[in-house]
Amino acid sequence: MSHMEWAEDDIEKLVRDLSSFLAARLDALGCHRYGIDKDDLLQEIHIRVLKVCRTNGHGIRYFNAYLKKIVSSVFINEINRITREHRALEWGAAYLSPKPGSNGRHPEVEESLNAVLADSIAGLKESKQLVIRLRLEGFSFDEIARLNNWTYRKTCNTFYRGLKELKTRLAEKGVDYEN
Repeated sequence: MSHMEWAEDDIEKLVRDLSSFLAARLDALGCHRYGIDKDDLLQEIHIRVLKVCRTNGHGIRYFNAYLKKIVSSVFINEINRITREHRALEWGAAYLSPKPGSNGRHPEVEESLNAVLADSIAGLKESKQLVIRLRLEGFSFDEIARLNNWTYRKTCNTFYRGLKELKTRLAEKGVDYEN
């Protein structure tokens, strides 16, 4: 496929036809090793493919290479998001149960940060609090889903919405969790 105009029906058919290829590429990259929901990534990839075909499909010279680039880019973005999430979880866990002298802060600062974090978590909806607290304690999404009789997807969505809200609440209180 090179230098061609794309009809809307052709784009939709292309995306459907590529699904198994895209899933295989994600498997090759190791989605299962990282506990990544492949369906979410496939949806993001499909959106990007649709967008590029609608806006610039006629200008892509090597579509297969471009498609591999999209798959890799989406996968890398997800790994980066997971890495940021793990840092935030480690930060949160350290403040919920700090080890004496672990980071060189004064006890008063530790108590203050613990109070801000606890207050921020307490302000979340109960389901978001639960998922965040269980993740901070080391439970996996699968375990949390089973404990609550939820689907994996509901568990992840609740967690990520809660984490986003928690970050906002912390930022409003002057806490930069990245540092």
